[in-house]
Amino acid sequence: MPELPEVESVRKVLKNTLLNQKLITYKITNKRINRFNNTRPKNNGLLIEIIRKGKVLQFKFKNISFLFHLGMSGRLSLNGSKNKHTHGIFTFENDILLFDDIRKFGYIKILNNDDVKNHFQKLGPDALSLTQSNKNKIMQKANKSSVELKKFLLNQKNISGLGNIYVNEILFLSNVNPFTSSFNLTPENWKIIFSNTRKILKKAINNNGTTLSDMTYYLPLGEYGTHQDSLLIYGKNICISCSGKIDKLFIDSRATYMCKKCQK
Repeated sequence: MPELPEVESVRKVLKNTLLNQKLITYKITNKRINRFNNTRPKNNGLLIEIIRKGKVLQFKFKNISFLFHLGMSGRLSLNGSKNKHTHGIFTFENDILLFDDIRKFGYIKILNNDDVKNHFQKLGPDALSLTQSNKNKIMQKANKSSVELKKFLLNQKNISGLGNIYVNEILFLSNVNPFTSSFNLTPENWKIIFSNTRKILKKAINNNGTTLSDMTYYLPLGEYGTHQDSLLIYGKNICISCSGKIDKLFIDSRATYMCKKCQK
């Protein structure tokens, strides 16, 4: 958390506000958040575009880009109040962007624009815009993998953007057991999973993402997401399909919700 729908929702707000503004100055105050950087570029000019791949946001300027990864608890806010968890301050002509991260798993990475492509190539295809070629490559990878399907889908090198909440949702809607070995899936299974992936992500974006009970995630202007009201299985006790009990199990220490009756 935040996952693709949350990051995309943040991107849309920031694009509407910051695009074509000049970055006057910036400061990254935490060494861990700044861990990938050893230079401090100047004269960045206008913000040309805000691009997303998976869970990563690219702020593109003429020659360089700032990559933001929000990790587990990161958030970007506009014109808010600085606090003890504020580790990045970006002063634009008309607005100030703050990067807060309580747990400090996120990062801000500064790259020349020519190097951004190499960075993104390390990620799997974006879960929201899978081509047929992307899907074929994912299925080929899965056919050679014995790991649990949920773990396969969470691996950002296989497919980028999915996290714990939405993988639970996708596999429930697809009636697939998250503990199934990846190589056991059929092409028909994958067809359903790919279809439901897009369906769930689009709906979550329309709802501005999911704000859980810890209230960590919110949009840059302070608005909370509402998709928590539309979750199918994550955090639930009773199955909405069969009224049976939802089991909370764990895969790699990640909470895994499943209905053993519906997800055989």
